[in-house]
Amino acid sequence: MKTVQFELSDISSLFQQGLRGNAVSFALLSRRLVSKLKKVDQSAAEELAGLLAGDSVTRATVQPVDMDSRKGLLKEDTKILLDYEPIWPKSIEEALGSIVSERNSALRLRQEGLEPIRAVLFQGPPGVGKTLACQWLARELELPLLTLDLATVMSSLLGKTGSNIKAVVDYAKSFPCVLLLDEFDSVAKRRDDERDVGELKRLVTVLLQAIDQWPSTSLLVAATNHPDLLDPAVWRRFELQVTFSNPQHDAIEAFLKAEGISSESALLLAAIFAGMSFADLRRSVLAAKKKAVLSGNEFASVLLNDAISHAERIGVDATEIRNAKIVQLDKDGLSQRKIAELLGVSHPTVGRVLKDSKGA
Repeated sequence: MKTVQFELSDISSLFQQGLRGNAVSFALLSRRLVSKLKKVDQSAAEELAGLLAGDSVTRATVQPVDMDSRKGLLKEDTKILLDYEPIWPKSIEEALGSIVSERNSALRLRQEGLEPIRAVLFQGPPGVGKTLACQWLARELELPLLTLDLATVMSSLLGKTGSNIKAVVDYAKSFPCVLLLDEFDSVAKRRDDERDVGELKRLVTVLLQAIDQWPSTSLLVAATNHPDLLDPAVWRRFELQVTFSNPQHDAIEAFLKAEGISSESALLLAAIFAGMSFADLRRSVLAAKKKAVLSGNEFASVLLNDAISHAERIGVDATEIRNAKIVQLDKDGLSQRKIAELLGVSHPTVGRVLKDSKGA
């Protein structure tokens, strides 16, 4: 029978780090020993690897703080509860699904000498769902979510910024989690930008090294609103890059239907709300719900009225606005003839619009 050979120095170092309470070093040394054990006893190695993946074994006990202000550097959510279930475009849904699939199949991948996805880059304008997607991933993976807004830790003393980022990364590496580096472009700027001082360029290098050393036991997500500002070396550090954008017509329609809007109203509203982000859509829906409660009016009717006002302010196509008004007045109980008179259109036009909307 084969026997596994452990160096006395390995065992001694493991004990030392455990007695000192150094969770990160203890975990790294333990994984090294488990790797050796795998050669002679696969099942025992898997059992120990499972223990190491547990939060309680390797987790650092104290969150990092800024040494000057003593304020916490991270926002930590241990149990994610979403206000609503997100509706993703197919491309986003497939990308997020692949991340969850790999992470949940980590053991099977490692048995084949492979590692699950470690680092992902989310890019897109504000309000399109990057943070929501990160929250959704943490919930699906049943992991705590740590959020670091890089723009908030930037300091005139860039050496201090580097220390803060290193402290956050070391803490997050000490236990399985999802780490979100928000406003990633505020730090990971192009190193050929002559306006930036040398210290900032060194900070980019430190950040890239931290990504390279990120453990596969956790998921790192970087989010940026300005991908054009990122250093070219950043892109190849991420195994997956996901591009978010404002929702298309069908996604807006699905979102509104999920909020209880009828198919015909959702079709009209989707045309009026085209170009809005999910964040803006959500705000519009919540505002309309509050108005409906306070006024006693129907929610769908309030939302349609608000949408028409919004469309008129931003100059949406007049035909779309007219059609929305026809549907709204019909819901208010006006006859087709009265609607035609109020809007200055023909009676057949009113009939056609209502027929089209109800046949949607």
